[in-house]
Formats: sequence, structure tokens, C-alpha cells
Amino acid sequence: MRWITIFSSACLGLFVVSCGVMWELGVFSGVSVRATVGALLGILFATAIGTALMALAVYSDQSGYDEAISRIEMEKGSEGSHKA
Repeated sequence: MRWITIFSSACLGLFVVSCGVMWELGVFSGVSVRATVGALLGILFATAIGTALMALAVYSDQSGYDEAISRIEMEKGSEGSHKA
């Protein structure tokens, strides 16, 4: 679980550094403050959702819950083939 915190912190740090570089390059110079804040919040939200979903997928895979479900599905499938 600790790696999720480290990975999320690294993603947040990369986001902040990327925004700083874009700010220095003048990417946001012709855009209003409201549009800039909205774009940055949208990017941050999308990145947070993607990071959280990827972390949950990896955690689910490592926890072994996926294997239990696969085993149950395979047992159901093999029972169905014997009945036919």
C-alpha cells in the first residue's frame, strides 16, 4: 500500500513540474486566468482518476482476488461441459 502513496506523490510532483515548465514557456500567456485554472484542474482531476484506477488494478492483481474469481469461473465452465 505504501507504493500507491509514493506513486501518487510522484505523479503529483510531475504534474506540478510540468505546469511550472509550461508557465515559464508562456503556454498560458494568451489565455484568461479562469480558463487556465479550469484547464489545470481538469488535467489534475483526470490524472488523479487515472492514477487511482491504475493503482487499484495493480492492487487487485497483487491481492489474489482476481485468481479466486478466475478459478470459480473456470470451475463453472468445466461443470457446464460435463453436463452436455
